[in-house]
Amino acid sequence: MADLDALLRDRLAPIGDWQATTLRRAAVLVPLLAVDGVDGLLLVVRPDAARQHAGQIAFPGGMRDADESIVATATRECREETGVDPATLLGALTPRVSSSNILVHAVVGRLTAGAALRPCPREVVRTLWLPLAEAFDETRWHELPPPGGATGAQPATSPHFRHGADLVWGLTGRFLRDLAAALR
Repeated sequence: MADLDALLRDRLAPIGDWQATTLRRAAVLVPLLAVDGVDGLLLVVRPDAARQHAGQIAFPGGMRDADESIVATATRECREETGVDPATLLGALTPRVSSSNILVHAVVGRLTAGAALRPCPREVVRTLWLPLAEAFDETRWHELPPPGGATGAQPATSPHFRHGADLVWGLTGRFLRDLAAALR
């Protein structure tokens, strides 16, 4: 855990300011969470009736409020969606444009082990813990077209990863792949 955090601090970009753009801005937290001493990532599953990204698996995140910083947006959204704040921020991934034409900044942070998750039922159906060893296993990833029902201006393909019955894909998959690349 401490070695991973030090490696991420060394290899990730510092968390800066919002990238200049004419697009709307959002931020996600890529939350590391150790369960029984094993590092993994905490993801949220959106409700099927959600306005945006219905039924999809994502990192906690959302739109910037007023003059919020990237850190303020990412931590507020994590708190609202999961009930917890990150204990430590480790760095940033390269921002990406979503299929909804929003510039999304990703902040990597660590949640306190044993943190009591309290998902917001309006925004989160359930949480999903994905061990890093599985997420970084190259043989589990496939570049595929978006699943049926995908909304927005989807690219022709995106990284797809199956974890049991759950499918991680799209922007979340891209950010996961970016995190794995930073650790190679």
